Amino acid sequence: FIFLNIKSIHILKIHLNPNHVVYIMMSKYKRGAVGGTFDILHMGHKHLLDTTFRISDEVIIGVSSDNFVNKLNKTVINNYENRTKNIEYFIKSTFPNIPYNIYKLDDYFGPASFLDNIDVIVLTSENSHRLDSLNDERKSRSLSRLNGEIIELLNAKDGLPISTTRIKKGIIDSNGNSLI
Repeated sequence: FIFLNIKSIHILKIHLNPNHVVYIMMSKYKRGAVGGTFDILHMGHKHLLDTTFRISDEVIIGVSSDNFVNKLNKTVINNYENRTKNIEYFIKSTFPNIPYNIYKLDDYFGPASFLDNIDVIVLTSENSHRLDSLNDERKSRSLSRLNGEIIELLNAKDGLPISTTRIKKGIIDSNGNSLI
């Protein structure tokens, strides 16, 4: 048996006999969590979801409720139902065999603050400061700390981050291509 860790994915190499080798991909974590508003699903969101699904056997996705969006003074194009449908379409077409659940977020942490069987939360570098607050909340509930996997924001072709705000302003499209 040979055990390798390549980019947060464990690969187990099993030699059944000299002519037959089997590779089994194993996720780094049993259950991962990720969250966001996901108003216009763009390449940055897909990178965040992709990372979470690749390192987890099962995924918990928190999507900001319309009430939470309003509380944050954000303006969205898509309501909660449409944002959730867009995420489900992406997941079913990209990761059809990985179990997942979507939760409505009425605060920044949602189920990550109260479910005891989550191992990791995937955050962007922009939101990584929330990990300590989340773990403080979990500690107050006598839950174990979550590991944090921090990913960098994806840049558009102009070198600036892909964001829903820039898409809404007509500066870039959802793939990061410049529109002006």
